[in-house]
Formats: sequence, structure tokens, C-alpha cells
Amino acid sequence: MVKKLPLFLVICCFIALSFNNGEVKSKTYYYKSSDSQGYISVEKAEGINGNTILTTRVNANFDNEKLDFNLSTTCDSDKLVNATQIVFDGTIDSNMNPVSFTGKRVKESNSASYWAFEGDYKNEMSIDPEVNQFIDSKHKSMIRMPSRTIPSFNVLAIVPNLEFDRKGTFKFNALDETKLYVKKNQTINYLGQEDTAVDGKNTKLHKFVHQGKGMVPAYYWVNDSKELVKIVLDGKFTFTMSDKEAILFDNVAEGNK
Repeated sequence: MVKKLPLFLVICCFIALSFNNGEVKSKTYYYKSSDSQGYISVEKAEGINGNTILTTRVNANFDNEKLDFNLSTTCDSDKLVNATQIVFDGTIDSNMNPVSFTGKRVKESNSASYWAFEGDYKNEMSIDPEVNQFIDSKHKSMIRMPSRTIPSFNVLAIVPNLEFDRKGTFKFNALDETKLYVKKNQTINYLGQEDTAVDGKNTKLHKFVHQGKGMVPAYYWVNDSKELVKIVLDGKFTFTMSDKEAILFDNVAEGNK
């Protein structure tokens, strides 16, 4: 028994290390807004095979448009510029019923990637996942995307990882998740540090600007710990970092889910 004990301990350590290596590490950030009467949450999870999964929840009003959806993006790496799968579930237009669709990358070259999208209106789908796997989707399409095409709301996870350097420009193409339309030639640039109001208090933060043809510039403020603290979209919708409990309380009070 004494001679077998070291071997037993080695086996136990190997098993423990195997479980630790397979653990999925994740972090979720929450952003609330009084302007849009809603919130956004972004979760970044790193899997065991080197993939990174971004899960974004949007529940907010943008003028007369109510966006209420979940977006899950599987990426090749933590750089987040090459996706292999996109899953969308929710409202794409205030005048349309909610939809559920999945896009998978089927081919890739240096200049573009080709995607197969399929899905249905949610009220036309079975609620039984066991049944759904045997039913073909009614709506299918093939889409060509230029390289470095990123779902637009995934920018919230990318900005905090950018360098605080005026010399660098992050170039990409933005996929409008709600319409499957690619907006080309987008850029994000670092503007330097400034004092900005966050929940009524002035805070010194690093500022970035997101620009593209036909869009109102979006602005992002990041702290020294590489956390996105404040967002301004369309020049008027402000989101600030919050905690889950505060957001849930506000949405229950407003009658939202």
C-alpha cells in the first residue's frame, strides 16, 4: 500500500490538472442606459480548444426601434476578428416577429469568407429542440463577407484590448446582425485621455472613436485596467458600466424581462 501511494497521488494530480485545463473561463460586463431605457451585456468565454465565445445581450430602445436579442459568436482566437459561427435569437425589427438563425463559415480565403445562414421566425419553430434538429430551416442564404468582418456589437469586446496609442488604427468591416448587411471600411482610433462624466462623476479615461461611411461616430471610454466603462452610440445613446443586480432591478421596475 505504501509503494502504491505515490502513483495514486500522481494519478489524482493528473486528473485535477485535466479538469483545470478544460475549465471555461468567462467574464461578463453589464452596461445600462437611461437614454435607450435598456441595457447591454457582453460575456467573453475562453474554451478548451482555443476558441473564444462572445455572448451579447441587447435589450434597449433606439429611437423607435426596440432591439431585444441574444448574439453568440464563436471566434478562432481571442483576437475576435475571425468568426466561425454566429447565432442570433430575438427581434431584428420592431415591425417583425422574433427570429432565430445560425450562420456558419463554410469557406475562407485571404480576402473573404463564405457563410451559410439558416433560420426561421420563432413562432414557426417547434419548441422541442429534439424535433428541431430533424426539421430543415425554411429560410436559407449564402453570404460573402470580406475578411475582418465583425458583428457590430462585438466591437464592445474588442475596444478594451486596443492599445492606448494614437499611431494605431484598427480597421475592420461591420456586420449588421439584424439585417445581415456588411458595412465596409470601419475604423477605430485612439484619441487620448480625458475627463468624462460617468454616472455624475468625472473620471479620467482613455477615449476611442469608431467611424465609418454614413454613420454617426461612436465613442468608447476605457479605464487603465482595460475595461470598457462608457459608450455613446449614434451621438445620443449613452451606456455606462453597471452591475447585474442594478440592471435587473431597473428592468423589473420598467416591466421588461
